[in-house]
Amino acid sequence: MKKVGRPRQVGQARDTAEALKRSALDLLSRNSYRSVTIKDIGREAGLTTAMIYYHFRDKNDLLRATIEYAIEKALTRFQEVSENIDEPAALIHEWLYMHVNLHSELGKVLKLIIDYNHSDVQTDQIDEAVQRFYGTERDVLMGCVQKGLETGIFSDGKPEEISILVSTFLDGAVLRGQILGETDAQGAAAIQTSVEVFERVLWSALGFRGRAALSSRTG
Repeated sequence: MKKVGRPRQVGQARDTAEALKRSALDLLSRNSYRSVTIKDIGREAGLTTAMIYYHFRDKNDLLRATIEYAIEKALTRFQEVSENIDEPAALIHEWLYMHVNLHSELGKVLKLIIDYNHSDVQTDQIDEAVQRFYGTERDVLMGCVQKGLETGIFSDGKPEEISILVSTFLDGAVLRGQILGETDAQGAAAIQTSVEVFERVLWSALGFRGRAALSSRTG
């Protein structure tokens, strides 16, 4: 006789694990990794400690899964932004404003990575995910600058230097609100203003003359 119900059980288990990772991400973005307990995460997710241990070996295992979950979500957003835009300046513009629109989510990812780097949970799997996170950004930005120089859209700038500049600025802009303890609305306003100013500086550094048309867009 054909068994029924198992696919639903598998789906429920997957949903529970997903909820745990979301709750862990939210909780760890507000607190240090060392101070958060399995019970804290259970309360945040509305689940028992036993249920957490059913899905994850321990807190370190949950941290690993949460970091991978957060990075994969961010990489999916990165891909969605970059795959349908061919024009270099337009893609850089969208890349900058993606960080405005997703500043809260990306801030959680960066906070988690920082905590991971200062924890005793070091694994090749997470290290590779972090490298992929920054490697994707590096490839997109360097590719844009290189293509812009080759096509004459940009008249100045070195691809690697520009990619490091943009990446460093965006990390700082995203984390600023957390450092200052700003509300989500305050953080959104601050990063919006910062990106608007930075974009003008960046276009000047690249010798891009079409910036007026891009500046009228909201991202």
